[in-house]
Amino acid sequence: MIKIIFKIFLFSLLLQVTLLSREIDINKLAKSASKTNKHLFVWLHKTGCGYCQTMEEFTLDNEKVKALLKKKFVEVHINIYEKDKVRYKDFIGSGRDFAKSVGYNFYPTSLFFDKNAKLVYAVPGYKDENVFYTILKYIDSKSYKKVDFEIYENDFEFKEEK
Repeated sequence: MIKIIFKIFLFSLLLQVTLLSREIDINKLAKSASKTNKHLFVWLHKTGCGYCQTMEEFTLDNEKVKALLKKKFVEVHINIYEKDKVRYKDFIGSGRDFAKSVGYNFYPTSLFFDKNAKLVYAVPGYKDENVFYTILKYIDSKSYKKVDFEIYENDFEFKEEK
């Protein structure tokens, strides 16, 4: 009887882990984004991180930011404490190992990929909704190919004041 209960418990535990984990294929997501002329936005965060929670609640939940993300980006959130399997080029592993593999082991971090799944811009740390909105415009306009963000931001703010 104990063996049967243990087997049922083990089976339900494995089922829960399987249901809670996702496979996140950055390569496929980037291709999907390119079909609609969008960039891929990957948001790395972790449970228990105050800056991550604040950015999620105030920046990513801001109506202006949400609208731009929905219109111009394919978006995926990776909580490094979850059991997701991430695929990126030849890499297959956890969200935490993915973050390390691309050189960003700081949370939150916003990563932006182009249609070829090339990491084109990364923003480590918390950003408020105004700065993050400007970053999204910078990525969407592909200005990262021509000018540093600081120059773009100054020009963007100047245009916004007029």
